[in-house]
Amino acid sequence: MHGMKYWRQLFRDMPIKRKLVLISMSSTGVALLLVTILLLVNEYYSYQRALLDDVRVQTAMIAENSTAALVFRDRSGAQEILGALAASPSIEQAALYTADGKTLALYRRKDQARTEVPDRPVTGHRFSSQHLELAHEIELNGEIVGTVYLRSDLERLYVRIMWYVGAIVLTAAGAMLAAFLLISLLHRGISGPLARLVDLMRQISERKDYSSRARVETRDEVGALAEGFNAMLGQIERHQADLMQELGERKRAEQRLDQLAYYDTITQLPNRHFFNEQLKLVLARAQRTGQRAGLMFLDLDNFKIINDTLGHDIGDVLLQGVAKRLREHLRTGDIICRIGGDEFAVIVEDMTDREQAAIVAEKIIGAFAHSLRLEGHEIYISASIGISLFPEDATEMHALLRNADTAMYFAKERGKNTYQFFLPEMNGRALNRLTLETSLRHALEREEFEVYYQPQFDLASKRLFGVEALLRWHRPDVGIVNPTEFIPVAEESGQIVSIGEWVLRQACAQAQAWQALVPGLTVSVNISSRQFHDSQLVDRILEILRQTGLAPELLTLELTEGVLMESSGTASTTLERLEAAGVKLSIDDFGTGYSSMGYLKRFPISTLKIDQGFMREVPADRDNVAIVMAIIAMCQSLKLYVIAEGVENMAQLEFLRKAGPVGVQGFYLSRPLTADATAALLQITHEERITLLALADGGTPPNPRGQSQG
Repeated sequence: MHGMKYWRQLFRDMPIKRKLVLISMSSTGVALLLVTILLLVNEYYSYQRALLDDVRVQTAMIAENSTAALVFRDRSGAQEILGALAASPSIEQAALYTADGKTLALYRRKDQARTEVPDRPVTGHRFSSQHLELAHEIELNGEIVGTVYLRSDLERLYVRIMWYVGAIVLTAAGAMLAAFLLISLLHRGISGPLARLVDLMRQISERKDYSSRARVETRDEVGALAEGFNAMLGQIERHQADLMQELGERKRAEQRLDQLAYYDTITQLPNRHFFNEQLKLVLARAQRTGQRAGLMFLDLDNFKIINDTLGHDIGDVLLQGVAKRLREHLRTGDIICRIGGDEFAVIVEDMTDREQAAIVAEKIIGAFAHSLRLEGHEIYISASIGISLFPEDATEMHALLRNADTAMYFAKERGKNTYQFFLPEMNGRALNRLTLETSLRHALEREEFEVYYQPQFDLASKRLFGVEALLRWHRPDVGIVNPTEFIPVAEESGQIVSIGEWVLRQACAQAQAWQALVPGLTVSVNISSRQFHDSQLVDRILEILRQTGLAPELLTLELTEGVLMESSGTASTTLERLEAAGVKLSIDDFGTGYSSMGYLKRFPISTLKIDQGFMREVPADRDNVAIVMAIIAMCQSLKLYVIAEGVENMAQLEFLRKAGPVGVQGFYLSRPLTADATAALLQITHEERITLLALADGGTPPNPRGQSQG
């Protein structure tokens, strides 16, 4: 069974040419074999008949000549008759029998001396494998007088057959050879094109050259196969061309996606994703080899002001310039990344000591020692750098990141344009900030906020015309929290939106309640950047005014220059809606920004508030005096009302009184008051307030009745 499977498998694996030749030759061989067998069988039986006829003739001759010898029982005569058979070499034995079956005479060929003859032979003939035996009755006048017996060998038959077989074999071999040659020639016309087609397929498979084509030699099935093969090659070639184009496009897309995934589109520096992966690798390598590594966080100082003042396009060009400076001043092995906004990170690998990190930080600071010329603007930029070291400060990636970020904020607190190594005690302050943010989230619902009000006076009329709403936080565990501590946290966390709305509602409600005491009393409320960019701001303000009943013209919203310049298009739309509603607009901390004065004409501003930093050294500092005088003169020209903040002594008050018609507020006149203390101040008469607050010439104000000192 297994043998048959082997031969079937062997036949299936043969080349077509061999299969065709094998099948053809097998068919020819089988046909020749059948013909040969038929010829041999025919020849065999033909010679048998000829031999039988010959023996019969000899038997008939002996029978005719031996009648007398049988009748007279003449042994010698009978023996002489049989002796004549010696002339026939094929006769092995012969015998004459009398009618009663007795042997009268016997003949044996010399090589058959010992062979016995049958006692009473059966009449007729019989062939065996080696002999022909024939017995014939002898009659005389119708009476049987005896029997003659002859036995002939078949040697001549077999010799003749052997010669015949030899002749047939030679003829068949010649025929097979001729058939093989003819079949080979015939099959070459069939299998030759197939073989060449197979060779071509093998070459194409090896070389991947699908531009090759098969030669169509005939118009039969093989030719059709070649044409189909060529058509298939054409499709494959086109498909390969399309595939190569698609692969090229996909590779370019992957490169683009990789670029987008791992690189910043503005600076072309690695981005935060790349930074995180590289930092993991660097720390793992440092852990394995025992090397030190440093992580630096860079935050560009005052970038937001430059971006707000000159626009985002200039900001992007500035970021590109910063990236270029960093590449030029740092080592090739240092990994520089932009991790978002105006923040960058530098990974320093294979550090030898702490001083090496300091050298890198000094190089970064030195990189910004010279200004950058960007589209006609000369810009000075600096960076605050926080440094965290592996493994001294942390061995875990997130801790290292947190420490570098903490150190960077401490560098900013030190005055910016410097670097700061992480110190363990910094974690306490960072934890305090986190605790502050957590408590701040619950302060509103726990009613821990309170609005204080600082009076505003007009120097010309000596009249209290308004109050500024200022937020205070009474934190149960620590007491009153300084606004400079929690307002930035509220800004960053986004809580300033809900807190600011609460302050606005409280201030409008109080101002409306105080209208009976001081008709036309205005209230000023600060609006943060987050609030101003809230698309629902105007709707919320108008809803609060409707609910509290305060007239829109009695509400003044105070904005910083930076807030206005962040998005001039959005700012213009928002401010126009507020002006149309009757709400007044004021610029707070005027003079501290870098923006163009052009926005004073573009936006519907009614009031400017001189930053208290300019008032601090007035009238001793001539520069500050000149600045304040210039602002007042400009406001008079533009018909804008001006309020000076931070009036803390009589000299400043007298200076402002002479400078022109201005409004004032400050600790010299009144500290921020609680709502009750403010109400008490508003209840006294105008003359009493003038006396109380020493607004008359040369007076010194006492502490107002019920006034808070917080």
